[in-house]
Amino acid sequence: MKSLIKKIARSDVGINVRNFIGFRPIWIRRNREYRVVSVSDAFLWRTDNGFKTTFKYSDILGLFYKIKDSYVELVFYSKDNNLIKRIIINRLDYSNELLIDRDFLNGIEGYGVFYIFHRSDSDCGDDLVISNRCYVGFSMEGSLSSFVHGNLYVRYQSLDGKYGGSGMIQSSFFKNLYRIQNSFVEFKKSELFFVNPTSKKLNFSIGLNKYSLEKGCSILIDVSGKEEISILSKCLFLRPVIFNYKDCFFDVYHG
Repeated sequence: MKSLIKKIARSDVGINVRNFIGFRPIWIRRNREYRVVSVSDAFLWRTDNGFKTTFKYSDILGLFYKIKDSYVELVFYSKDNNLIKRIIINRLDYSNELLIDRDFLNGIEGYGVFYIFHRSDSDCGDDLVISNRCYVGFSMEGSLSSFVHGNLYVRYQSLDGKYGGSGMIQSSFFKNLYRIQNSFVEFKKSELFFVNPTSKKLNFSIGLNKYSLEKGCSILIDVSGKEEISILSKCLFLRPVIFNYKDCFFDVYHG
């Protein structure tokens, strides 16, 4: 009987029920039929207020799996989830760097998200799941960059780019509390960056302030001077990227 219960609990139907009621939820999921995939975070880019973004990433397929024809595809979206550009980088080193500024984004000043997918036309077997958590650096008015690594898994694609999915972070019927373990009282300014990592519209609140994000959309929220910040939503893992400013310095990290 116990083995039967475990089997049901681990099935797709069982996981959906567990997530719905909040009982031992599985907060991140993808289609398990796809066994050879590249998983990407939703990485923040900024070109607003004098910001430039630097993206550092590795050739995972070449470095760890010795696949010689590996390449990457990067896809950039605005904060409203509108496609800005898509690029393919064929010639990779083991360690690579990309500057994302106004010129790169065709003169756009703002913020949004981008995704990286590893590609190969070679036979990579029938069970390979890779994720490049990478590092994203933010420089303001020519300052040294402050770096943060990947924050939330959101999209995945096959290595040949023929299939994929999104909305990997799951939701519950009940609201979930995410409390940031930091005080923002001593900083000149503090911002929280959120992206909707689910497959549907997301409503959330910070204190008495309410926000709404469509699928794939993102938002920067000023939370300057707050002693404690709690985020309430039905998303099982709504973790923000945090910007703190003090004097001539700023710091970036995830919750």
